[in-house]
Amino acid sequence: MRRSAAALALAGILPAFLEACSSTDASGPPAVLTDAAPDAYGDDSAVAEAGGSGGSNTGADASSADVDADDVAPEVAQPDGEGGDDTAVPPFDAGPDPCGEVNAFVPMFADVVARWSAQDDIGGWPDSPLVVTGSSSIRRWETLARSYTDYDLIQRGMGGAQLGEIAYYAEQLVTRHDPRAVVVYAGTNDIHAGVAPDVVVDRLRCLRYRIGSKLGWTRPVLFVALTPNPSRWAEWPASAQVNAAVAALAEADPGLVYVDVATAFLATGSPPDASLFVSDGLHLSPDGYALWNSVIRPAVEAVAAPTPQPATPVPALASGTRILVDLGPSNPEDGEWTPSPDYLGQDWNNWHALEGGVDVLPGEQIVDLVASDGTATGMDLVIAGGFQANGRSNGGLLWPDPALLGDLAVGSATGDFFYAAGDDVPGALFLRGLDPNHTYTLRLFAARDDTEVRVTRYTVQGAHTASATLQTSGSGAGKGSKTTNDDDIVTFAGVRPDPWGHLFLDVSIEKGSYAYLSLLEISVD
Repeated sequence: MRRSAAALALAGILPAFLEACSSTDASGPPAVLTDAAPDAYGDDSAVAEAGGSGGSNTGADASSADVDADDVAPEVAQPDGEGGDDTAVPPFDAGPDPCGEVNAFVPMFADVVARWSAQDDIGGWPDSPLVVTGSSSIRRWETLARSYTDYDLIQRGMGGAQLGEIAYYAEQLVTRHDPRAVVVYAGTNDIHAGVAPDVVVDRLRCLRYRIGSKLGWTRPVLFVALTPNPSRWAEWPASAQVNAAVAALAEADPGLVYVDVATAFLATGSPPDASLFVSDGLHLSPDGYALWNSVIRPAVEAVAAPTPQPATPVPALASGTRILVDLGPSNPEDGEWTPSPDYLGQDWNNWHALEGGVDVLPGEQIVDLVASDGTATGMDLVIAGGFQANGRSNGGLLWPDPALLGDLAVGSATGDFFYAAGDDVPGALFLRGLDPNHTYTLRLFAARDDTEVRVTRYTVQGAHTASATLQTSGSGAGKGSKTTNDDDIVTFAGVRPDPWGHLFLDVSIEKGSYAYLSLLEISVD
């Protein structure tokens, strides 16, 4: 009998799930808040809540259940990364039209998928990645990239998405990346919208068919069980039907893995304990994600090997090489791109064309960042926890003083910003392609003119962890009586990436309504 991921969790992981939430080493180099010289920033916009045209949660989402505790697929062949790697005959009865219902599905997130696709067309995604896709529980999983730093992750979560939409966009979300494995969490929104359990299962069959027919039937597809939650407890019976049907499918399909997270959640109560969810009783809290991942991670490891640590370092960059990134919108009312070179002769990396107030989604990226002298570095910047963007008309620092900010006193960069707004817009990114054998210095600036005192906490995680705060707004934020930061820069010196060349930055609210990031600079020590 196959042991499910939930059985593994209940055998030993469940009692320690809180510890698994985020173990970080706080012994890294200290962060320094500098006054004047080469960096300063602070800000936010008066946008009340995450939303916009991106992946905000539109009604349906985040959890619902499971049934069996003894059912993850048996040993699954490791993918070879070369596309269709086995027989063209599916290991299940696909019927004459396995995707008929999905083909008629009316997608809600065409704009989001188009944005990811445009960035994917540029290239730069990892070889043989782990694709994790689904609804807002995937979109809001701020620590997902860090938890799977050894899997070259691609995160594709859309708040409110139904499983029908994931299947509809299987090519754009999954198969074009030729992943080593696929993790899917979706279906609760389908149930919430009144879709019958058997139709939800048919949608999974379609997704499985589209992945298998393109990449081969042994390519692992891990379906995370619909997770029970207090908010939609009345819908749990229907979700449990879906879980039971998927568990049965996985018994007969060697490429489909049923990841039974629901049993672990139900072990805490019926409905599950409220501490596993944020205040809406629907979306997972940090404790909820820790319990979730205590089941998901072993299931992934059972079917797909992690990426080995790099045997050879990335191309060396000279000491003193600087990379500058302007984060913010580019529509005239809210922001602008920084020209390269700027008035100081520095080249910048700008975020993609973006309207103010629009979500910046996990998985979005800018690839092959250029250094301040215009040369390519091979580094990428990837969003790990969603942001929104604003500036200019909402309090950005439009006229920075070089005497205070030095070579970061570039108004097009300090005048707009990304910002985080709590659980739904948590704010995180990471840098990819760094040399694990080198150390770097990271400088961060943010500013937002507002009378409310707002303080942002920045946490950097690589080989070690370091944290610092920056007041961006309110009394005392700037020189004299200014209510916007115009002179302080956070500096993290001597930071080292993790063994896979990743360096993670979390942007969180320490005080006030929002947390901000206007620009960053990373330089080679």
